[in-house]
Amino acid sequence: MRHRVATRACKGLPTLVVGWLWLIAGADTEIFQARLDAFDPAQDAITLTRIGRPPIQASLHKKARLWLNQQPASTEQFQQMVGKPVMVRLSVGTATRPIIREMADPATWKWLEKVRRGIVQGKLVGIEEDYLVLELSDKSRFAYKMTRSTQLMRDGKPATLEQFVVGETLYLAPRLLSNLDTMALAVSNKERDAQIGRERSLPTVSGTLQAIDKENKILRVRTHAGDLREFRYDEKTEFILKGKPIRLEQIKPPVPVTVHRKRDEEGNDYARRVTIVPARSAPARTR
Repeated sequence: MRHRVATRACKGLPTLVVGWLWLIAGADTEIFQARLDAFDPAQDAITLTRIGRPPIQASLHKKARLWLNQQPASTEQFQQMVGKPVMVRLSVGTATRPIIREMADPATWKWLEKVRRGIVQGKLVGIEEDYLVLELSDKSRFAYKMTRSTQLMRDGKPATLEQFVVGETLYLAPRLLSNLDTMALAVSNKERDAQIGRERSLPTVSGTLQAIDKENKILRVRTHAGDLREFRYDEKTEFILKGKPIRLEQIKPPVPVTVHRKRDEEGNDYARRVTIVPARSAPARTR
């Protein structure tokens, strides 16, 4: 059964309402450190100052993410950061003023970068609504969004949420979404499964080309994460060695490769480009 946890870190982040609905489609994003000189979202009065640049008058997005001390914060709690340095995720190039999407104290920003990248190891605290909550090694907690695309594995086999036990150590591959939720790409009790889940989401895959099935036009690659992948190829697939095209017949498996992939119309992995990685020559010996 699902275990619910009563913690502010695992609930949905507060909705921060400003006076207008700001259009941010097509805007560029900037991330930087600045001094927060004024912070009054209710009056649409927020001032950021970067070293050597004019002050920025910004607005707060209606669903902005504010963080303090490794936890979500309210606008009232964030008032304590006035006059102090903050890290800011800002949408610029809009029809109005720049818009703050996310803001945190610098130490928490470093923590956010850590919990949103690579493979995260943590103890399962519980599951609330669509969020899986992990307690990390520093005793902080973070909530990861579960979606229909989340791959759940246990001991190398597909699993369900009910198979995970509160208190056990899990490995998770995260991805930051456009709404600044952090999705769980893959969750498992084994690090290798999480690595494979993360790797399957990437547009490029590196590993060893083990075989070429010319009859079915399939490339079989053992990836760095240990996954055995099949990539379809055709006459449009580019094969590259040292920056120059080569013929498929010139490739002799096993050989290190990087596959630039995409999904074909049937949802299969298609290799649009395969780069052969030259073997490193042995260093010259010195007497």
